Amino acid sequence: MRGATRTLAITAGVVVVLLIVGIVLAAVFHVLLEALYIFLMILAALLVLSTLLLVYWIIMLIRTIQTVRNEVTPLADSIQETIGIVKDTAQTAGNTVGSVSSLSRLVSEIILAPGIRIAAGLVAGQHMLRVLLGKGANRSRYEERMQQQMEQIQANAGGD
Repeated sequence: MRGATRTLAITAGVVVVLLIVGIVLAAVFHVLLEALYIFLMILAALLVLSTLLLVYWIIMLIRTIQTVRNEVTPLADSIQETIGIVKDTAQTAGNTVGSVSSLSRLVSEIILAPGIRIAAGLVAGQHMLRVLLGKGANRSRYEERMQQQMEQIQANAGGD
């Protein structure tokens, strides 16, 4: 990149020096008006050339846009089809979730809820009997877990 910039700067400098030398020589030999006409003709030719190149580039841009449009159209159709399939799948999944939810609610109310209540009552009764009969301290679950962890740590330390 630096090499290209350097080459461009050198070329521009040479062209400017040649123009200045040419204008000075034209003024010395009294052909400044003819040199002006020649420069105007060269500039007009460059203007026509640049206009033709711009027209060519616009035509190429239009062709590129048409090609992209032709490639994107089937892709967009495929996306629409996929969206339709996903919507149908989501709707079916929603219906399935509703059915499973109703079934789980039914099982929970009829089968599990009474069993859980009975188990909770038994555990509560057992705990009350322990407290009333004095067969154990009323410790919290946190304290029980801490004691279990300490026992595990001691067992692991003894095994090493």
